[in-house]
Amino acid sequence: MKTIVILGGNSGMGKATAAVLAKKKYRIIIHGRDEAKTAAALQELKSKSGNENIEAVTGDLSSVAGMKKVAELVRQKTDSIDTLILSTGVIYPKRIETADGMEMAFATQYLCRFAMTQLLMPLLGKPASARIVMVGAPTMKKAQIYFDDLSLKNNHSMMRSMGQSMLSNHLFVQEFAKRHPGKKIVINILHVGIARTGVSRELNGFMRLMVNVLGKSPDALTNNIIYLAEDDAATFSGYFLKKPGKPEARDLIQYDAAVAEKLWETSMKLIS
Repeated sequence: MKTIVILGGNSGMGKATAAVLAKKKYRIIIHGRDEAKTAAALQELKSKSGNENIEAVTGDLSSVAGMKKVAELVRQKTDSIDTLILSTGVIYPKRIETADGMEMAFATQYLCRFAMTQLLMPLLGKPASARIVMVGAPTMKKAQIYFDDLSLKNNHSMMRSMGQSMLSNHLFVQEFAKRHPGKKIVINILHVGIARTGVSRELNGFMRLMVNVLGKSPDALTNNIIYLAEDDAATFSGYFLKKPGKPEARDLIQYDAAVAEKLWETSMKLIS
């Protein structure tokens, strides 16, 4: 039985994805930050799917210590991962600093995804092949990586924060695919569209209203995630699936290779 780990699996797109995969009788491990909320999600998933092979781990992924703790909890549950789905994060209008002095959005939208992948690599290397699926969005036109101020202490804005975090995810996918050629472990990022999830909970009333009006239920937007997680044809790596529900619409990620490599090395230092 294949094992699928879903970070951010207690709500939103992560939970909706877990619900679909649970009915397919995979073994699933969901992660959530809040213990009570995660326990409730676990019971709901079991009840609705009839699948008892679902477990949960809890932990705060905003700090490096928290990332390492969650990775250890996952390792206690399984010694092999077939698919790792990265679906964490929230949009923060104001700058919030983590215990490590990082900007919260950068930590929860990008760095924890990078860190958990690195920490769980031994488990991803166990199956004959494994997949890493990143839930994301298109990059912004003027987005950049502020290497001299990754925490945006001197020039923070919500748009700069969002732009840096999402570009970081795309660069990570590009660099991982470069460092892991072949089909042993593949990685891709996808766009789900506008989803009515808790990712918008920190936004002002008008912006939350727009998400609720224009957005769709997470249950209706899992197509690309499920495709990358289990479809036999999804053996490519380093791509961005740019259109919700249309996995054939994809582009190879090709940003500046030097920037991608620098971000990788910088991220390794941040989590060491």
